[in-house]
Order: sequence, then C-alpha cells, then structure tokens
Amino acid sequence: MNNTQSMYRMAYLVPPNHPPVDGLIDHNIVRLAASIQGVDKKSVNVPNTALWVQLKLGIDGGSLEIKKQKKLVYINLFCFEAEQMDIMFGAVGALYGKYNLGTPKRPPVPTWIHSIPVAESLLQGNELRLCQKLTVSYYWAAYGQFLKKRNPLN
Repeated sequence: MNNTQSMYRMAYLVPPNHPPVDGLIDHNIVRLAASIQGVDKKSVNVPNTALWVQLKLGIDGGSLEIKKQKKLVYINLFCFEAEQMDIMFGAVGALYGKYNLGTPKRPPVPTWIHSIPVAESLLQGNELRLCQKLTVSYYWAAYGQFLKKRNPLN
C-alpha cells in the first residue's frame, strides 16, 4: 500500500468490552455536524438532543468531547499522521489509566480515533450511535483542516 492509499484510512478504536463502533460516514450526520456553529470554540448543543460537543485541535492532533446534559460521556482523541502517533497514543494511555479501561490497543494505521468512555451508561442506544457518527464526521473535518494547513497550496 502506498502513502496515498493509507492517508485516507482511519482506525476507530474503543476499549475492550465496549460497544463496537461504526466508522462509516453518514451524510445526514455530516450535514448536522456542519450546521453546528462554534464547536471549535466552546461546547455546543447538538440540535434536538441532550448532547453537547466540543472540538479541540492542536499541533499534535485533536479531540472531540461529548457531553450529555453537560456531563462528559466521551473523549475521542484524533491522530492525523505517524509523527503525532506517540504523543497522541500516550494521551490515550493516560486516559485509559484514569478511567480504568485496561491497556489500549495500538492503532494499525497512523490516522485514528480512540474513543474513551467516561460515562457511556448515560447514553441511550440511539445517542451512542449518534455520538459515534458525530465523532467520525468531526474527525474527517478536522483531518481535512490538518491537510490544508500542512499543504496550503492544495
């Protein structure tokens, strides 16, 4: 596999014994995510839900925090390239330790999401799926921003 093929693959990981994730893009959720303004500046309510999201981007990667009724339910860490992997995976390990989640699985590709459940039990089944789909949508939006900053002429 060449670099171009691997650049657009993403692994979505969760701790053992937690619901599996669906990492596929849902275009309705992409539109919903795009309609939520200010998510990169503060925690913002997802319309018609009890969920709140906040996207945080840094030079080493990013995160999406998801809250339900202002209580943190998920921290999703994003990695966009191999150079960031050790730093971001170290953050994953620290959160696994903080929340007693065991040992994290090392992602098979350098582009990944690691979901850290904080209070997953507060979510209903449809809310859990929405959290996963929002996470995927914000990951790809953040990854696109990362690529634009890295290659401003493209």
